[in-house]
Parts: sequence; C-alpha cells; structure tokens
Amino acid sequence: MNKKDNILKAALKLFVEQGEQASSMKWIAKEAKCGIGTMYNYFQSKDELINELYVEIKTKLFTNILEELNHSAPVKQQFVETWLKAMNFAVSNPLEYTFLEIFSHSPKISKQASDEVNELIYPVLEIFEKGKKEGIIKDIDTLQLVIFTNGAITSSILRSPNIDENGKKAIVLMAWDAIKS
Repeated sequence: MNKKDNILKAALKLFVEQGEQASSMKWIAKEAKCGIGTMYNYFQSKDELINELYVEIKTKLFTNILEELNHSAPVKQQFVETWLKAMNFAVSNPLEYTFLEIFSHSPKISKQASDEVNELIYPVLEIFEKGKKEGIIKDIDTLQLVIFTNGAITSSILRSPNIDENGKKAIVLMAWDAIKS
C-alpha cells in the first residue's frame, strides 16, 4: 500500500470513528504514519481528502453493484440483485458504507465530486425507469423512488449488520413491494 492509500485509509477510519471535526490533518497524518508535509503533498485540504475518499468509495460501491448486472433480465430481478449487492457491500465494507452515509448529503462534497458520482447511478435509475415504462413500478419521480428504497434498505442494514441472506432478501422484497404498482 502506498502513502496516499495509507492516508485515505487513516482518514476513513478517523472520519467514521471520531467524526470529521475531530479528525485534523495532523491526526490523519499520525494515523497514516506519515509527516504532515507528506499529507499536503497529496491533499491540499481536508475537504479535498474527503472528496477523493467519497468518489473512490462511491466508485467502488457502484462498480460492485453493477458488475455482471443483466440489463435484459426482468426489472424485478435487476432490482433485487442490485439492492442485494448494495447490502452485501455495506456489510462487507462497514467503514466505507458508514462514511457514505455521513457524507452523502454533506456540504463538504464538491459539485465536481457530486457530478462524478451521480454519473455512476444512471444504470440504477434506468432499472426504475424501465419498470415505470412497463407499469410495474409506481409512476413517481425516479430519484424519489431511489431515495426511498435506499433509505429503507440502509436503515435496515445499519440496524442489523449481521443479517443473514434470507433477511437481506426479505428487506429488498419489502422495498420492492413498496414501490411496485
């Protein structure tokens, strides 16, 4: 692992465990076992560090979710597979997922970083759009449907991180039942 990766890993740990305000660049450098000057060689500010971490984790999440997604499968199957992968990512990467929950609506996230990760969600939005066109998903604003689904699933995962596969599938199917026509 290189110095930059060590800094990102240390920042992730501190932001989740201590909070952003309590995680100074000095403390991140100490956790990463590097000098403060080294920190500033890679990141000009804590905000820049947060944004890079945010984009990196969101990219990892969506790469995982969309990997091997069968776009020709029925909408319900795509929905279930997508959200099960999201849940599995959350369970397998609790620090990363918690970081995303903390910073997804933070003013610390730049427009550039937000725009970059918003592009990643388009394939998920397409599942909802296809379902609406087929009349099997409620004709409600797609972004609201995604926000609702994500909120229900995220809340369930954060409250029960040790949930088994049957429990995960039951939660995803409840979310499906809530948005289907």
